[in-house]
Amino acid sequence: MKEPCIGRCEEIQAQLCTLFDPSTTPEQAREILAVIAECPHCHGRLRSEREIRALLQKCCNAEAAAPATLRQRISMQIREVRVTRYQG
Repeated sequence: MKEPCIGRCEEIQAQLCTLFDPSTTPEQAREILAVIAECPHCHGRLRSEREIRALLQKCCNAEAAAPATLRQRISMQIREVRVTRYQG
């Protein structure tokens, strides 16, 4: 097992956002992945991030809709806030 990238884990983990950014080039992604592969802790964080993103995509797609009662409550609260703001 490889040793953790002592002192660099925070820096490398900050690059996870860059890795998942659609504007990141394939070359940049390869570089980030190569650095992450050197540290078991960072690689674990990458695995967790991928799992979380997959779960979010599964749960938050166009077919997933909030229940009608929830949508109605949210709409009512938005209207109440608007009315309250404009009355004062």
